[in-house]
Amino acid sequence: MVTPDGVVAATTSNTPLDRYLAEQGELTAVERFTQAAEGGAVREKTGTWRDRIPLTRPVVGQQYAFHVDLDTCTGCKACVTACHNLNGLDDGESFRTVGLLTGGTAAGGEPRSTPAQPFQQTVTTACHHCLDPACLTGCPTNAYDKDVSTGIVAHIEGRCLGCGYCTWTCPYEVPRFNAARGVVRKCDMCRDRLVAGQEPACVSACPNGAITIAVVDTATLRHETDRPGQTLVPTAPPSDITRPTTTYHSDWGLPEGLRAVGGTIDDGGRSHGPLVAMLVLTQAAAGAFAVDLVAGHRAATPVIALALALVGLVVSLLHLGHPERAWRAMAGLRHSWLSREVATLGAFSGLALVSVVTGSRVVEVAAAVAGLTGVVCSAMLYVVTRRPSWRAALTGPRFAVSTLVSGAAVAMAAGAGRPVGVVLAVALAAKLTGEMAYVWRPMTESAPASGAPLGLSTRAWIRLALGVAAVVVAGAGPTGLVAAGVLVAVLAGELLERSQFFTDASWTGMPGPKR
Repeated sequence: MVTPDGVVAATTSNTPLDRYLAEQGELTAVERFTQAAEGGAVREKTGTWRDRIPLTRPVVGQQYAFHVDLDTCTGCKACVTACHNLNGLDDGESFRTVGLLTGGTAAGGEPRSTPAQPFQQTVTTACHHCLDPACLTGCPTNAYDKDVSTGIVAHIEGRCLGCGYCTWTCPYEVPRFNAARGVVRKCDMCRDRLVAGQEPACVSACPNGAITIAVVDTATLRHETDRPGQTLVPTAPPSDITRPTTTYHSDWGLPEGLRAVGGTIDDGGRSHGPLVAMLVLTQAAAGAFAVDLVAGHRAATPVIALALALVGLVVSLLHLGHPERAWRAMAGLRHSWLSREVATLGAFSGLALVSVVTGSRVVEVAAAVAGLTGVVCSAMLYVVTRRPSWRAALTGPRFAVSTLVSGAAVAMAAGAGRPVGVVLAVALAAKLTGEMAYVWRPMTESAPASGAPLGLSTRAWIRLALGVAAVVVAGAGPTGLVAAGVLVAVLAGELLERSQFFTDASWTGMPGPKR
């Protein structure tokens, strides 16, 4: 700082940049090497100085992990560029991202001592190579592997069928679907370079040494991530979901009230049409078998239900990046709810076919049990992702009542009597009431600015109109074409509601661009 007399005066500023420059000015390269040697960071035989990766490999009870010094991360994205180039990633593909935390209501000490001082922090993030990786447990094809000696979670591209389920189970939006290749890909910590004693691309490229590789004790880390409210950085998901191994450190501390810029994951408003159709049609089929057993057998009910189930399963293949690999989907039966859904719905379709061919009531009962079990697996598939809008208290009732309503509509179209129509009308009326209160509520909060009547979107109004029409007509117990029209109205309304199920799904994730 220059005084009015032209004299350079010492400044009392003590920012991270000042501190870093002071350290660099005080030590020569030789002196830094000497300190490293005295601290045991130099190999005795080769004299190699490694200050960004460990000198020894993990032993039992340890694994590799990223360590990020937030004080020296400038957000230059050299790590992103190096990762992209070294790994030969496609255009628009990235294994590492750089995001931003902003806000702050009060400081945590010098030099951020002014209340409500504006503040921002860049955050570099990649795969956290979790102790309990949700991508691995959710994958139906066992396309993920956690190395027992290094702890690195790697993706096996040849096994991936492109279902994208891991992109939902991972709370940190790490796996990314590559549409051109039809598979998911992710960071593997440049494990080939680590084996050769070299730094991962992002570590090597960082000009400030903000990213390093550390060896962490898994038992200690598991204990730390089990603490209530523990997160990697502000707004990140709770660490106890997957127990991530990455550590973020700041000598200065982060102020309270920080929020991630663009931290909400919402799948870009995608409705996942093939999955929507599969869920609605298979639940209608399972519900039809159950209603048929309770309300009295109608020969046409299993036939219509079988047709709906088969159409739903075939359409679901359109969701896969590699439909020809669909046969792998039951490989993860022991740990993946998607594998269990495929297995139970597949068994349901087979039993439904046998029931139609033989007319056996015993087989029909077995088909109904398998179908309802499949509905439970479908619900759990989304519940385990821990997304707020997919929690069990909402997803379970939505799927259960959809199964009853659409199943009753199938039975009525097959000639069931007025009691089934009354059940359909009552259940659908209750479902519409719940939807207007919970399912379409996000639209209610945002749509008034656009002038939508009562704050409901066009899709919500169409769904409501179809539902009310079905309630009014179904209560009279119609038959023939009218009953078939009710079935169409019910299924169309359920398709709209299930589409909203996906587009409303959100999660507050790590700072950085979302998929």
